[in-house]
Amino acid sequence: MIKKVIVETTVALLLAACSSKETADITHQKIMEKGLDAVAENDFAKAEALFELSVEDNPKDETTKAYLKQVMLIRQANEDVGNDKEGEGLQALQKAKSYKKGSKVISAKADEQIKLLTPSKTKEVTYRKLFAEAESLAEKARYKDSNDKLTALLNEDLDNYRDIQQAAESLKDKNAAEIEKKAKEEQMAANKNSTVTQPTEKAYDPYEWAPGVKEEFEAELVKQQYADSVDTIRYEKSQLYNNQGFYTVYAQMDGVEMYVVTVNAKTGYYHG
Repeated sequence: MIKKVIVETTVALLLAACSSKETADITHQKIMEKGLDAVAENDFAKAEALFELSVEDNPKDETTKAYLKQVMLIRQANEDVGNDKEGEGLQALQKAKSYKKGSKVISAKADEQIKLLTPSKTKEVTYRKLFAEAESLAEKARYKDSNDKLTALLNEDLDNYRDIQQAAESLKDKNAAEIEKKAKEEQMAANKNSTVTQPTEKAYDPYEWAPGVKEEFEAELVKQQYADSVDTIRYEKSQLYNNQGFYTVYAQMDGVEMYVVTVNAKTGYYHG
């Protein structure tokens, strides 16, 4: 209906501007010019309607058909981008730009959109490569290294890449579960192989930090700018899970103390 209104309105204006002596060829030429004007104004729906009208009146005109196809490709590209299919959108724009017998004006418009999309596509390639590296590390049971990659990825602005964000969050949760499982198995093995506890032996404390874990965790907080310095980090006992203690972590950022994350004292895994 919108397309019909656009066509009828434009044609009515053209006919009103033409004298009775003007030929059909002149009317056709004016419609084509109006179509290109619409392209220049980025009104591709109007341009498509006008070129369709010209094709109907001149079905053997290959140039008009080419113009129409170019505009249809640009509109398809815009729809693809709106549906988070930037790769397909770029392909459609490339076809519109290099279409045989096409308009240089329309080709230029396609090229403008290609230049706008290319940086975004480059980001997508980078993000997918980082996720693939994290997946590869997880397959090799290097779960912590995998989560380091995923943390870096999730720190990026992924609002336009929801599929990547969801996949990264899911893999990070799986890695965390494997880290927890591995820590539990190691603890069970240690208990099984340990000698009889002597009276002076220190009792197992679920909140006691595993060797090196606290230092590595605090260094990571400062590196990620979650804390002004190690000295500003404060811990409160939070909960027990699988006989492992979790701390609620507070730290000063720009001089103001606030909640940061919750951390496992045995594995160093944190979330929040």
